[in-house]
Amino acid sequence: MKLLTLENFRHGIGSVGDLPIPFETVLNVSALVIILTFVFLKVSWKESVLVAEETVLESNPSILGKLFGLIILLLIVLPGVVSEEVAKTSISPLILWVFLWIGVPVLGLFFGDVYSKFNPLNLLNNNSPKPSSVYMASVLFLGLTWFELVWRKPGNPFHIAIAFIILFSSVNILMYKFKKSSFEVDPLLLLHHLYSKLRIPYSKPVLKTMLSNLANLSRLPGMEYFILLMIGTVTYDGLRGTVVWYDRFGTQIYDTGFATVAFISINLLIISFYRFACYFALKVGKSKYSLNETSLAFGHTMLPIAFAYHVTHYISLLLFESQTLLYRLNDPIGLGWNLFGIEDITIIYFLSPVALWIIQVVVTLLGHMLSVVLAHDLSVKMFGHEQSDKTQYIFLFITVALTLQALFVLSVP
Repeated sequence: MKLLTLENFRHGIGSVGDLPIPFETVLNVSALVIILTFVFLKVSWKESVLVAEETVLESNPSILGKLFGLIILLLIVLPGVVSEEVAKTSISPLILWVFLWIGVPVLGLFFGDVYSKFNPLNLLNNNSPKPSSVYMASVLFLGLTWFELVWRKPGNPFHIAIAFIILFSSVNILMYKFKKSSFEVDPLLLLHHLYSKLRIPYSKPVLKTMLSNLANLSRLPGMEYFILLMIGTVTYDGLRGTVVWYDRFGTQIYDTGFATVAFISINLLIISFYRFACYFALKVGKSKYSLNETSLAFGHTMLPIAFAYHVTHYISLLLFESQTLLYRLNDPIGLGWNLFGIEDITIIYFLSPVALWIIQVVVTLLGHMLSVVLAHDLSVKMFGHEQSDKTQYIFLFITVALTLQALFVLSVP
């Protein structure tokens, strides 16, 4: 039997060995693709074609959906509470970190917001008030990702149970005691809603329909920060797993205090760069908009990057670790059951590291190119065609930098 432990799991494929083309060539071509996309848009995309409309946020699972959500909740919490099962055989880390974290968002590409149909954090509430901001959801998302990336045992069933009970309690106290909308306080619900905006359209024109869906992202205060945290947390996770990170900081990377500081610092750095890009756009474009208005308006332009980071970083867990589902469900709460008579399982690695790396590079580039397109369209709308390219210089720099960083993480040990 060959299983990933999911105890101190590392996302992504690590080193891919000998790359099919030189790494420097990958970086240079990727940066050139992003820049040429920018130039092409400047020449051919002279007026905004995307109309932003306020999106109505709804979360009201059916009775059947709530029943399924309750089962998911129990599978996450019970193994860590009633038994001492280890991470490599427990169902709880697989449910949380593989299916909810990456599997359901990928389903969202084809079926929309699947998670809201069974949300395990909202099993009782039916009447949700109109959301006013997503700051609380952002704070809870930061806490959840800190547990995933900084805490030494994020795959331990007992630790998962405690963390999810805290999250469940926080979300429901905020909803019932403080009358908050589920979208205001539920980080998983908001995460899946955002990723579902990238749903592949079934109607033509496909690209314009997808871009319009992204442009129609609800502009709740704090939305851009949530999206930037989605990028920052994965950025930290990717960098901390490289030899370069270890060579620079040594064994202190295993210290929780140091890891927490690095985790927060990288997120603040990305947010600061983004805010500076918005400030630069306002100054160059001589606009009447405020910095906060501009920051919120451009939030959706970063979503394709966030999704690309998420998919490329976690896809290997989904493809390979998901094969252990029946084996883990054979004894769902660690009491020694043998429901399916499964004694052993072997993971089939049907994609070579290089093939997986190629998929990751393509997804990364597509995400960053979509971001450039969305930013250009909004710049034309806000600042006019003549000023749009000047206002986007810093955004272009950030996009290229994020592209190169992502490819660096995917390509080096």
